Amino acid sequence: MEREIKMFRISARVLACMLLLLFPCRALAADGWYMGMDLGFAKAPGIDVAGTDNDVATTCDGYFVPGVSECSPPPTAWSNDLDGGTGIMAGASLGYRRGNFRVEGEYFYRTTTHDTRSNNSVGDAETQRKDQQELEIAESGVDDVLSHNFFANLYYDFNTDSRFTPYVGVGVGVAQVSLDYFSRWKRNDDPRFISTFPAEKSAAYKNASPMQKQMMNADNPMNRQLAGTTTIANKKLTDTLFGYQILAGVDYRVSDPVSIGLKFRWADFGEFESEGHEWDQLRSHESARGPDRARVLYKVMTDDIQFWGLSLNMKYAF
Repeated sequence: MEREIKMFRISARVLACMLLLLFPCRALAADGWYMGMDLGFAKAPGIDVAGTDNDVATTCDGYFVPGVSECSPPPTAWSNDLDGGTGIMAGASLGYRRGNFRVEGEYFYRTTTHDTRSNNSVGDAETQRKDQQELEIAESGVDDVLSHNFFANLYYDFNTDSRFTPYVGVGVGVAQVSLDYFSRWKRNDDPRFISTFPAEKSAAYKNASPMQKQMMNADNPMNRQLAGTTTIANKKLTDTLFGYQILAGVDYRVSDPVSIGLKFRWADFGEFESEGHEWDQLRSHESARGPDRARVLYKVMTDDIQFWGLSLNMKYAF
């Protein structure tokens, strides 16, 4: 993915240089207002997603161990490396041209479908141990990422003695970003492989053979109750991000007021973060913990939100 984006950037720069060499620059003939519309293709690179919550150990869950004393939350964190996505973008703009420069206010909508899942990567040793047999499923993913984007752009137009006008530009703006997040943790349905409550961690259990440990696990009523339980998150998360974009393209003048063209953009926003969300279910009960039923909340973070787009555009000069 990174190689494709790099090659596209190089190709765009080469094309811009060729246009500058082919067409001598002249001052633009007319100043004034214009409006534009864009419709095109968007592609986002892979994203790294991390999650954390304020849960306690299962052995401190008051739903399974009534009357248990409150436990301090262990470090609960997981991460996923997810594939990129593709989608569409569409927008509108209003700008003013003066000489070779244009200033423009732009709105555009972008959506990319990632539809990807990966196994949760966990940091604590206890969860890693359970992942070997107790946790049948431990995965998270992102489906759609969409954003409403508002940018202020500055362009430099290279006016030529033909109907073609190449240009470059930069923009800064803000985006309301949302992503469809999914996470699922499921324990084995067979209580023999549930070792959360291993016979009070007795010496007999520690010295038992693997087969004997399985039988002791199955004999524990709390292990039987815990078998097959799931923890699920399925929610649209939102955040407001600031970012910038780099633009380049070429317009073709169809008539005095109307031009059509091709525009390339690369947009880069900050890290996404959304917190304060309850699990849809936590170990197959409500998103709460401990004897006081304190709410369990999770937070999701990503690295920088990025995408590039290629769109057809039309401008109409007033």
